[in-house]
Amino acid sequence: MKFREMSESDLVMVLDVERNAYEYPWTEGNFNDCLSGNYEIWLLESKGRVIGHGVISVAVGEAHLLNICVAQSCHSQGIGRFILRYLIERSRTLDATVMFLEVRESNLPALALYQSEGYEKIGLRKNYYPTVVGREHAIVMSLKLLGV
Repeated sequence: MKFREMSESDLVMVLDVERNAYEYPWTEGNFNDCLSGNYEIWLLESKGRVIGHGVISVAVGEAHLLNICVAQSCHSQGIGRFILRYLIERSRTLDATVMFLEVRESNLPALALYQSEGYEKIGLRKNYYPTVVGREHAIVMSLKLLGV
């Protein structure tokens, strides 16, 4: 497996992974905005195919994990943890001292992953994510990157 930065030519592949993994996937516009902005989008490839991706924004000592996605066929294999750890190290390389993220409060596997990696709950964004029957809260989490 290897990481590489995403380019525009990867968009169709990344959207396919995203749409098959999530009920409410990121849109083409979301990825285009990240590609043209100050964001890093990292793809994880295995045997020539994209099996996951992650998006971070790093500025003024703060990193924000904006998206992490694993191909549905690769769930429960530790790929999400592998991508997360890569993005944490990448953020440290870019001199971030803290990393923030939001996660659906119903996403128990992701919450367990983040907590097992040292993230702490620091807040709640009410009615942040869409659902079939309305909106769902997001748990805001942070991870100190200095001295770790």
